[in-house]
Amino acid sequence: MHTHLLRAGGDSSLRYLLITQLMLLSSVAFAGDKLVSCELVGKSVVSHSSSGLAQVSNLGLIQIECHVAVRPFPTKPGEAGYLLKVATVAYQISPDGSKKLVPSEVNQTGGGYDTETESVFFDAHIPLETTERDDEARRFVARIEKSMAPEQITEEVHQQALERIRELVPQERVGHFQVECRILDGHRVIGVGIVELEVLFKGRFSDFGLPASPPV
Repeated sequence: MHTHLLRAGGDSSLRYLLITQLMLLSSVAFAGDKLVSCELVGKSVVSHSSSGLAQVSNLGLIQIECHVAVRPFPTKPGEAGYLLKVATVAYQISPDGSKKLVPSEVNQTGGGYDTETESVFFDAHIPLETTERDDEARRFVARIEKSMAPEQITEEVHQQALERIRELVPQERVGHFQVECRILDGHRVIGVGIVELEVLFKGRFSDFGLPASPPV
């Protein structure tokens, strides 16, 4: 019985040490995280909902700007300073409040810094479902082919046009979204900012095409 008590006490001490080490590791991991401030900028915002939620056009750019506290300047020989980068994780929010992970892309357009903050500028893209994107490409190609002579519209030309246009459809998915903006120092995430927005339907890419200015 005595031996059993000693083992129990030893197991308890071991568990305590492991938990303490994990807590210390966790505190170190999060100690480097920085507060991030992110917001929609430029002409992205076309209106606001009754609750104040920023609304953007499904045919416009989703321009975002994030700010984070400036990093220490590299002091060690051979130590390089990386320009900050950003990655996004987007969730579509349903009327009942549940979230669904959806694809998102980033086109980083620039950055900057001053004595206190560093900034990252980028366009976020929340692409259409594959079937919706394919439908838009087919509609657009059909418009082009109406102005072509029948002998010019071969199956090969038709398929090549579809493939090119499919990759160029800039139309955004419609709905209510929460976008996590993950700020990267090299490959390390140093902070996360949140942008919540609603994408409104303002028309189809296939009705306006690449050169046209979408309605707002």
